[in-house]
Amino acid sequence: AATFRLFQTNRLPPVFFLRHLCLGLFLSAAVLGSAHAATLREALDQAWSVQTDQLLARDQQYAAQVNASDAWTPAPPTVGLFNTTDQFNDDNGRNEWEVGIATPIWLPGQRDRGKAVANTQMAAFNGQSQLMRWQLAGQLRESWWVLRFAQADLANADRQLEEAQVLANDVAARVKSGDLAALDQTQAKIGIEQARRQQYKAKRAVQRSRETFALISNGASVPDQNEPLGEPPAIDQHPMISSLQASIASAQARLEQATGDTRDAPEVGLTYTSERDQTAQPYEDRVKLGITIPLGSASRNQPRIKAANADWIEAQTTQQVERRRINAEIKAATLELEQSTQLQGLAAEELKLVNERAAWITKGFRLGQFDLMTQIRSEQEQLAAQAQVERAALEYGQAISRLNQAAGVLP
Repeated sequence: AATFRLFQTNRLPPVFFLRHLCLGLFLSAAVLGSAHAATLREALDQAWSVQTDQLLARDQQYAAQVNASDAWTPAPPTVGLFNTTDQFNDDNGRNEWEVGIATPIWLPGQRDRGKAVANTQMAAFNGQSQLMRWQLAGQLRESWWVLRFAQADLANADRQLEEAQVLANDVAARVKSGDLAALDQTQAKIGIEQARRQQYKAKRAVQRSRETFALISNGASVPDQNEPLGEPPAIDQHPMISSLQASIASAQARLEQATGDTRDAPEVGLTYTSERDQTAQPYEDRVKLGITIPLGSASRNQPRIKAANADWIEAQTTQQVERRRINAEIKAATLELEQSTQLQGLAAEELKLVNERAAWITKGFRLGQFDLMTQIRSEQEQLAAQAQVERAALEYGQAISRLNQAAGVLP
């Protein structure tokens, strides 16, 4: 902005302006490169930290299910102790002690099916976590670019106000010397008020977008570096596809479990009994071994079978739809990146031509060949062309972020 103001006041040629602009950008890049700058990866990590406790609790839940499925028995054993006596009625000395232990046992294949369900559910949870992180990255990227575009609009509004004030001072001096009419001075003041109004709107937009970014990022610093174009993973490694694939595997495991486990686990029991009928008789001991087999029916697991089958079909269908959608989004994002590259060149060429014309108009205005309105329009076109160059650079960076997001590349 300072270099541009120098060009407007001293009316230097555009080549001098561009040379100093490039030098300023180079020095700014050197200063920024030497300092630690926030990155989008750091912002994503801070935004994701909100989910830490919740994800840890769920991870512990699924880990416990995996450990339980690896147990030797479906449920813990039970122990029973019983006593039978007649001392409260006949009191002939009858007494019986019975102690027993019972434990359920796995049916053939039941343990393996239970382990498969627990492992696939944990894998589905991990896939869902990666999907949530990828979706959060998309929200963060979009809010970040909305903020950066708003900041660019504010910078342009600041430049417009500065140039309007410089022009107003120049016009005031020429009105005082009699070169311009008082009406021109009023017109210059109107330009200042219009620039102030645009600046106020731009400030509000920056404030809103900054608050949105702070909310999504959990108060992270705003990144000031464009993210590089990442190496896209295979389509099966895309967070959306891999999450759905894990859901398919989980539904398949639950379907196999519901189909195979038609009855509850049998129970094996061992009982030791010591008894006597009268006081004078010795105790007699005996051991009893038994097994309890629950009966099953074909309709017993129908609700579980239908639910698992519905989940499996839904995940399969969703995965097919998402594959087509992801491929379409990658193609659209690739095209957007190619177009933004071309637009950068067009915007730079336009700025060059506008600067050349602005130099002639400025010279003619000082010589009285052009009126004030022509000079104002020339300056506005020059500022608009400069803003378009900056916007084209931002659109190129945004296109990279959108292509990374569509391809499943995390910051």
